[in-house]
Amino acid sequence: MLNFSIFRSKVMVVWVMAAFIMLMTPVNEFASQAPLKGGAITGFVYGSDMRTPVAGATVKIRNLNTQKELSSTTDQAGMYAITGIDEGWYTLSIKSDLGDFNLNYGVYIKAGERAKLSLSMKGAGVLEGKGLGSSTSKKFFGTPAGIAVIIFAVGGAGFGVYELTKKKEEASPVR
Repeated sequence: MLNFSIFRSKVMVVWVMAAFIMLMTPVNEFASQAPLKGGAITGFVYGSDMRTPVAGATVKIRNLNTQKELSSTTDQAGMYAITGIDEGWYTLSIKSDLGDFNLNYGVYIKAGERAKLSLSMKGAGVLEGKGLGSSTSKKFFGTPAGIAVIIFAVGGAGFGVYELTKKKEEASPVR
């Protein structure tokens, strides 16, 4: 049985309370980026193997209703980012040294959200996209069920520490 003085120290109690408070503090309130004006789309452009990044490619999106185009050039890692996008349906294309490529389906961009879409340039001018979800989607530990899991885990850990550190009283032979 663990019967060390560290389990009875005030420092340990303060440390456990600080850890609990840090777990319960909603981080996205402090770490959130400035609100997006319109929507955004980010991702990476890869060769046909979906591993080799393509630098210097021009990624264009075109609004299917207004025909307005926005573009971005990929960096050395193949990353692109287009911001300030009006909400709506868009088609996507890439122009690079390997040729011109078009995505065969539309992409819906929501205002105030950042879409993530990595693209692979396949043969015959076809793009294959792999969506990574929206960055504003709620994570599990931000939902009520996730918060309940955290509370039960911290409570269980606290009870375990209590059980390990409480003094056992000797049974009295006289009642």
